[in-house]
Amino acid sequence: MVLLGLPLLKLSAMKDLDLEYRNEIQTILNDIVTSDEHAAYLETEEDEQFQVLRAAFEPRIEALHRKVSTESPMQIIQLEKALLNEDLEGLYLSKMLGYSVLRGELDDRIKYLRPQDHFKDILLAICNSANFELIKARIGQIVQTGFALSSDIWITNLINANTNKKVKYFLQSMKKPELRVESKRKSALAKFKRQFKDNVFYYAEIPQKREELSKLYPEFRNFIEIRVKLNKVDENLKSQIITFLSNKEFHGTMEHTTILGLASAFLDLNADDKKQLTEIYNSLRNSDSEFSDKHLDFILTMRNRDVDLDNKADNSISSMIDKSINDDVSDYYKLMDIVHGKGYVHRDAVDAVRAFYNSHEGLSKINTCVRSVIYAYFKRAIINLEETEYPIFMELLGATPASAQNEVVTEEEASEETADETVKRNLAIPVYMEIFSNQQFNQNIKDLSMIYVRKLLRFHTDKRGKDYQDIKKFVSATFIDLGFLNSKQAVELFKTKRKKKAVAK
Repeated sequence: MVLLGLPLLKLSAMKDLDLEYRNEIQTILNDIVTSDEHAAYLETEEDEQFQVLRAAFEPRIEALHRKVSTESPMQIIQLEKALLNEDLEGLYLSKMLGYSVLRGELDDRIKYLRPQDHFKDILLAICNSANFELIKARIGQIVQTGFALSSDIWITNLINANTNKKVKYFLQSMKKPELRVESKRKSALAKFKRQFKDNVFYYAEIPQKREELSKLYPEFRNFIEIRVKLNKVDENLKSQIITFLSNKEFHGTMEHTTILGLASAFLDLNADDKKQLTEIYNSLRNSDSEFSDKHLDFILTMRNRDVDLDNKADNSISSMIDKSINDDVSDYYKLMDIVHGKGYVHRDAVDAVRAFYNSHEGLSKINTCVRSVIYAYFKRAIINLEETEYPIFMELLGATPASAQNEVVTEEEASEETADETVKRNLAIPVYMEIFSNQQFNQNIKDLSMIYVRKLLRFHTDKRGKDYQDIKKFVSATFIDLGFLNSKQAVELFKTKRKKKAVAK
């Protein structure tokens, strides 16, 4: 119920919000305007009292924002529009501004693919707020980042939309020349993102028609990826994604193939959902001669976007792949069933990869996918190793391609091995380096290995200690054998750096 004489939020701002959320916003507004904190602020209009008001009510607004983001993510923009109401005194706008900056899809130059109108709307609401002077101290980095990602024309138009000279000066000062450099822009964005890593705020519109696909797809895909990583895909969102996938108007497009792959890999699907997606896969594989290529492109794109298609994700997709259909998709997932089922270091898996890899061209798309799977396994293993676990790292790199290939273990010997011994005997990066004979794969393994070795050297600093000496002997021998370092580089790696002598005054 709205109290008599208190301000009402405009219905147009909330028309797409559930009644529950509308009522909660109205309750917060009523509580603000009748609070002692609000009365004290209106009396003094000092920053100290404004901070007291923020502390009293922003947590409630944030809780509502988090609730809508989690339960009804497609309503989040309408919620934020409703929160632009001036009677809310600009509370929570700085946080919303940060969210709006991070939602935009970026191109290869770290620039927005499309103008971010919601970012503009929130920023203009702040600029027009009676509390602008109090809010602007909290939004400097946000505006600088948003401007760095936007075009000069867009920024100029936004600045010119303001008539207040102080506001215009503030906005103009937010254009940082150093952020015109792509590397600086990328670094600034990464630093900015870390402030919001625990927040749920992404939003996307789901395409309904073919002509909407190219425009809405990037943010739609990004939205699903984020939701999957945060484990925030509820039944309502899952239902909308499956409805999108069932729309034959989108079938055959790369966009549809990617969303299908993401849904199959990461959504918690019941039996009916799986049956529906299996039928979609079968239909596409039988009707689209290029579907296999598109699906392999999906796999490689996800690797490049650092979306972890691990064994669980691959097994989930594989369960919806009819292996009786003769195509690259069947061949790939038959191999993955062995690699993930036996373990990538098991002899059967290594032999299966070798046979598969040799039956395809080395630089083929399907072989590139196989290399990416094996590399991802090594990456997970190495980046999760602690500094005291370096013997495991040595085992990973311990055999040369020749010795691994020539090693013979009888069936009787193999039957007597424990599972752990079998794993240890086969933990050999050089085996896969020999199978793939691929320069980029070798370089990636080298880079990964060097990162871990430097991590070890920062931890094991006693050069006379056993740990340091073991690491030094191993790296000096093995890294040279594998071509990761030459003799001079190995010596330099362990060479004691002389401290510069202080210059006498």
